Amino acid sequence: MGTAERRNEIMRILCRRRHEIVSNLATEFGVSERTIRRDIEALSATEPIYTQCGRYGGGVYVLDNYRKERMYMNSNELKVLHKLFELAQKQAICILSRDEKHTLRLIIDQYTKPIVRKRETYEKTRKKVI
Repeated sequence: MGTAERRNEIMRILCRRRHEIVSNLATEFGVSERTIRRDIEALSATEPIYTQCGRYGGGVYVLDNYRKERMYMNSNELKVLHKLFELAQKQAICILSRDEKHTLRLIIDQYTKPIVRKRETYEKTRKKVI
């Protein structure tokens, strides 16, 4: 995957998840955190993204009302969802292959909105550390 493809994919991920941390992106793409930071710096010149420092709530964000384009699923994602739907219609037992399970996990990860910790949780955690 080249630089341009990776940056497009980063924007696609941010548009779906709305927030992500640099270390997660680096792991997902198999590159260093520094590479992701350079990508984010380059993208922030043309895209409405910003970074926020901090252990809780820190990371890369895309503006709330921004949508790059309509997000479509790839063919593997659609096959898994169609299989699950058909089995649910028949009320049959669902047995997924290893690849199908992996694809389903990717779908869940990509379409799940990140959970933001509440301020109270942060304060409790902070008091325990101090």
